[in-house]
Amino acid sequence: MKNPYTALTLPSGLRLFHIPAEESPFAAVVLAYGVGAAHEQPTEAGLAHLLEHLLFEDERIGYDRRLQAVGGTTNAYTGQDYTVYYARVPRDAAGLALALEAERLYRLSLSPEKIETQRRVVAEEFRQRYLNPPYADRFFHMMKAAFPGHPYEIPVIGRTPEEILQIPDEALWHFYQTYYTPENAVLVVAGAPDLLSEAERLFSAPKKGKSLPPVPSAEALPLPQDALIVREGRYPQTAVFRAYRLPPLEHPAIPAMDLLDDYLGGATESFLPQKLVYQKGLATRLHTYSWAMHAATLWIIEAYLAPDTSIEAFEAALDAALGEALATDLKVALGRYRPMRYLEMHTEWEKVLGRALALAHDVLAGHPEWYEDPLAPYEALKPTDLLDAGQTFLRSERRVRIHYKPTD
Repeated sequence: MKNPYTALTLPSGLRLFHIPAEESPFAAVVLAYGVGAAHEQPTEAGLAHLLEHLLFEDERIGYDRRLQAVGGTTNAYTGQDYTVYYARVPRDAAGLALALEAERLYRLSLSPEKIETQRRVVAEEFRQRYLNPPYADRFFHMMKAAFPGHPYEIPVIGRTPEEILQIPDEALWHFYQTYYTPENAVLVVAGAPDLLSEAERLFSAPKKGKSLPPVPSAEALPLPQDALIVREGRYPQTAVFRAYRLPPLEHPAIPAMDLLDDYLGGATESFLPQKLVYQKGLATRLHTYSWAMHAATLWIIEAYLAPDTSIEAFEAALDAALGEALATDLKVALGRYRPMRYLEMHTEWEKVLGRALALAHDVLAGHPEWYEDPLAPYEALKPTDLLDAGQTFLRSERRVRIHYKPTD
C-alpha cells in the first residue's frame, strides 16, 4: 500500500501537504501544531488543552458555526507533543475551512469573558472525566511514575481543576503568540487539489514567534523499577493496571510491540483475555493498548478482577501467561495479527479524514515516510522480532503497577 502526496514549504515556514482523494465527495483540512502539553511551563499545566478550546470561541471567525452550516464536522485534540484541529467538509466548502484556519492562526481575538468561561468548562471537564469516574485517575499515576521529572509526567488536561482556573489570560496569549506560528504548523488538505494555490496565499505570511524547544527523550530517565501505587476507595471491583515504559515512537522495536499488543490483549480473542478471562475466570475484563508519544511509549494492561480473585493470584497468573505467550510459536501470531492490522489500516485510510490525520501525525513525528509506505515496518517483521521486543521491554523494572482495592 503506497500513499501518494505532494509537499511544499511556504515562505512562512508552514509545511503544506496535499493528498489526492478524487473518489471522495468530501475534503479534509487538518492544521496540526507541533506544540502540546510537554511544552508548557510547570506552573501552567493544562494551558495547551485550554487554548485548544479557545480557538473555537472567536465569534468573529465563527469556525464551528460557519462550517457546520455547510454540512461540515469539526473537532480538535491535544496531546503531549501536538495540538490538532480538523474539519471534514463537502469538497466545495474546503476553501472556507482553509480561510477560517488562517484566521485562527493569524488573527485570533478573545474576550476575557470567553476565556473565563472556557476555564470553567475545562475545570468541569476535569471533574467529570477524571475525578468522578472510578479508576479515571490511573493515567495521572502512570505518567508521574513512568516519567519522573520529564514533561510527560504532567497530564494534558492539567493537575487539578483549581490550577486550571488560575491559568492567567497573559499566559494563554503568550503561548498562542509564541508557538502558534506557521513554522510550527503542518497543514494537510485531502481532496480539493484546486485549493493549493489558495492555501499558499492564505498561509505564506510570516508570523513572529519562536521555534519549539525539543522534548527530551525519556530514555535517559531512570526506569520505574516496578513502582507500585495502591488506591483504596469506593470502587466497583478490584482492578490491576500495568504500564510498561517503551522506547520513543521512532524506535525500530515499536512495530513489533504493535503486533505483540494485538496478539496479547488488543482484542477479545487475544491471548491474555482468552487465558485469564474466558479460561481461568480470574478477571471479568482485560485488554491492552499502546499509548504512543514522540519521546516514549507506554504499553498498558487493564484488568478488572473477578470477585473471588486476589490481586496476588491474578498477578502471578498474568506473569505466567505473559511468559507462556512469548514461548508459543510467534510465527502463528504474526501470520494472524499482521493481516488484521493491515485491514484496520486500510479501513482507516479509506476515509479522507483518516488519511489527512495520519499524514499530519507522521510529519510532526519527523517521519513522513511512515505515511508513504505504512506497511513497510510490519512487512519486515519476523517472529524473533516479536520475541526480542517482549523479552526486552516487558520486564518488571520497566513497569508501573496500580492496584485499586474496594473498601466498604
